Amino acid sequence: MKAFAFVLLCALAAVQGRHTGLQSTSSAAALGENPWLVHLRIAVSTSGLLETCAGSLIGNQWVLTAASCVADSRFIWVRYGVVNVINPSLVTENSLVRIHPDYNLASGENNIALININRLVESTENIEPIGIGESSDAGKFCAFGGPDGPGEILNCYDVEVSKDEDGALSVSSDEVEVTRYDVGAALVSDGAQVGVLVDDSGNFIATAKYADWLKQETGLDFA
Repeated sequence: MKAFAFVLLCALAAVQGRHTGLQSTSSAAALGENPWLVHLRIAVSTSGLLETCAGSLIGNQWVLTAASCVADSRFIWVRYGVVNVINPSLVTENSLVRIHPDYNLASGENNIALININRLVESTENIEPIGIGESSDAGKFCAFGGPDGPGEILNCYDVEVSKDEDGALSVSSDEVEVTRYDVGAALVSDGAQVGVLVDDSGNFIATAKYADWLKQETGLDFA
């Protein structure tokens, strides 16, 4: 069995998850099922190349993602209401990012960031912000994947989540494929975002831990 351990961190540093034998089911996503999910195309400042990652809409002017996704960005194209990146419901071009002040590139600590959208994004049946919360024993992870490059079709995985003695959450699956093109994607539990994917090994950083920082930056209350 090919196992992927997804670890939701309660500490600053990334912690390697353990295989638990839990299974997941996957399916191609339908439009409107995950209205908070966004696809990000990044114009990189230093190289001039384009990179791909993911994020989540947490307010009508805010996208939550990984700092490693946007730290070297010049422009960011955000695609909303997307199950196929070719046909998004809405696209905005942005350049304002807010990296966590204690983000450490070398260690990966505090790998979390915000994109300040340059307009108000209206909620529709296909575009809707998600809240921040604590995880339960079941969750969902959506990814575009693509082992040979950025994928175009969104797939979602319903997973069982377990918590070990140190408070870390993990899931295990022989189906989920995580790539660097999905960094910034959300782990969702009980309708709230509980984690942000920070690398292609399947490590997540806990969003609840950063609720105060998110409120300070956005003015949104995630209690």
